[in-house]
Amino acid sequence: MGNGFFSLPPELMSAIATVIGFALLGDLSADEQNLLGNFLMLIGQVLETTAAQKQLLEDLAQAQSVTQLENTIADMQKQIQELQQRLPNPPIPLPLQAAPQ
Repeated sequence: MGNGFFSLPPELMSAIATVIGFALLGDLSADEQNLLGNFLMLIGQVLETTAAQKQLLEDLAQAQSVTQLENTIADMQKQIQELQQRLPNPPIPLPLQAAPQ
């Protein structure tokens, strides 16, 4: 199950699942079909729950990183303002000089 399986179109995935589902029916009784179906759904629920938790943790980490960057920027802006206030007069820009020829 490499990248090929995960890159199949959704219609083909549905068709494959349908064929596998009918192939698994075989000579199973209704109780056995019910058990097998519930077992496979449980596997799916475990995969979905794990993926959802991983995504949540990744989103929280990313949000925390953004917040940290925003705080760093705010701190730097405050430091710049404090440094500008320490200057007695704003620096006078020097006139542009023509390059010697």
